[in-house]
Amino acid sequence: MDDSVAFYDDGLLPSVLIQNKVDLLPSEEENNTDELNDFCKKNGFDGGFRTSAKTGKNISESMEFLIKTIIKKLEELSANGNDYKNERQSVTLDPDKHNKEADIKRKKDGGCCSIF
Repeated sequence: MDDSVAFYDDGLLPSVLIQNKVDLLPSEEENNTDELNDFCKKNGFDGGFRTSAKTGKNISESMEFLIKTIIKKLEELSANGNDYKNERQSVTLDPDKHNKEADIKRKKDGGCCSIF
């Protein structure tokens, strides 16, 4: 697997599908998440959220879910004998692991974020 998208154990990176602009949907459609949940299951997402950047709906909830999913996976790795230890119950980002030329070039080209 390409190490730029692999998790600590070289497995799939935890991921959440964010469907934005939910504030533009009719309220009955906004609250029906069956289709979103089915799509997430079929496509390997850990979860899905309908969000609104305008109103803030589900923004914090989706990020909290993703962080908890990452921490849970790290704890499972540790419980299975992996040498990873997560005593602080937190996620540590290591920018030194992501300093490839393509990432640096992407940042210089004006992008605010890099995909690792």
